[in-house]
Amino acid sequence: MTVLSIILVLVVMTSTTYSLFFKVHTMDNTESYTAGILDIKVEEGSKLEFINSLPITNEEGATLTPYTFTITNVGNLSYTFDLKLLSTTNDNLINPDYIKIKLDDKEPLLLSSLSEGILDKDLTLNPEESITMSIRIWLSIDTPNTEIGKTFSAKIVTDGIGSEYVEPKGFNLTVDKFEELGVTINSGTPDFSQVATTDEGVWSAEDDLETSYYFRGASKNNYVKFAGYYWRIIRLNGDGTIRMIYDGTSAHANGESSTDRQLQNTSFNTNYSDNAYVGYMYGTPGSSTYEDTHANTNNSTIKTANDSWYKTNIEDKGFSRYVADAIYCNDRSLSSGTGIGITETEYMSTNRLKTNKNPSLKCTQTNDKFTISSSLGNGKLTYPVGLISADEVVYAGGTSHTRNSQYYLCNGQYYWTTSPSVFHFDVPYGYSDIWLVLNSGDIASSNVNVARGLRPVISLKSDTTFSGNGTMDSPFEIVS
Repeated sequence: MTVLSIILVLVVMTSTTYSLFFKVHTMDNTESYTAGILDIKVEEGSKLEFINSLPITNEEGATLTPYTFTITNVGNLSYTFDLKLLSTTNDNLINPDYIKIKLDDKEPLLLSSLSEGILDKDLTLNPEESITMSIRIWLSIDTPNTEIGKTFSAKIVTDGIGSEYVEPKGFNLTVDKFEELGVTINSGTPDFSQVATTDEGVWSAEDDLETSYYFRGASKNNYVKFAGYYWRIIRLNGDGTIRMIYDGTSAHANGESSTDRQLQNTSFNTNYSDNAYVGYMYGTPGSSTYEDTHANTNNSTIKTANDSWYKTNIEDKGFSRYVADAIYCNDRSLSSGTGIGITETEYMSTNRLKTNKNPSLKCTQTNDKFTISSSLGNGKLTYPVGLISADEVVYAGGTSHTRNSQYYLCNGQYYWTTSPSVFHFDVPYGYSDIWLVLNSGDIASSNVNVARGLRPVISLKSDTTFSGNGTMDSPFEIVS
């Protein structure tokens, strides 16, 4: 293809609808009025300017140096706005069907797919808050020769309204708050060879970040309503973020059997005849090395389903601003065997949970710590969502040898964890197994290609403010 001669120039502008709020105080027949102040400051990074650009792939586009900008609210009103990209090209415009746009870490979009140019909507900045964003723009790899010589220029606009800022009333979820609500805070370590059938309250254990506080048994104060769904708190992570598991569109009692408490059935991986397929992401089946076998280059079937659900129900609806990056452990460390090809292998979770009955919240290999940030873990997640580990199930009150329909994780259905169990060799193939939570509440090893339930796990930010008391009738709900 002949080199395209185009110019992409972005500038930030602010289009604001000002709202004046009048506070009326009546005393001695006099009235006074106070108007709020909305003042938005924009700091720009490097400009985007491409001349003689060639069409490139999405993968290449994602590596381009982005245009970055920071929006800060320096007034005393809240600012709720849509972020728009509006074309300023008057003549000879490149067809919007060939212009790709990537905002932050989101999936690339075509300019033509944007409704009224909206890149992101209903963003809110309270006084003294700021947000930094980045944009990449490129020509789609399928841009035809008909676009040669055409141009595209645009501006970024924040289009919003000011509103009176009300100091949120609520509380942060901490172990002290749980104790205030009457939850038992235990010391020591429970007997993990035994199931937990009553409300044992909260226990503590070390994770990769510090001390984690986890709910165990028939918990009554770990209900959360978030993004239109009900969740159950698994634990406070070591950094204070709040890890919770999907539990349906309505509140369910402990042990209640309901298909609503999980999402669609899916295989963990469609293929199973190699050690690689125990991975939430996996490398090269048939490889001769552990590193290549368990490289995080391919999405598992269940990760693809999990990501899709998160994008549609959390990201696209604007709730991702409450979700924290966290470690989701797909522990592929070895108890026996090589973890390569069709070699008989036992993974370490089996040794911990079935043999020694000694779970752990630590993930020993960085490669197995699925995170958004590479400073926290492997940096391989597209969205901050994962699955519960089999260790977390045992901490909550399940075992591999005794049924338990009373604890909060039993939903009367089968659903996946993220913990590899074993690879069995059986002529002429082998079978990759992952730990499942059974409909009877205990855990068992299962072939990855079996269709079982998906229960997304996310972590809310530690500074999230809540109301409620965490019960079925008054779940924790976000107030800011």
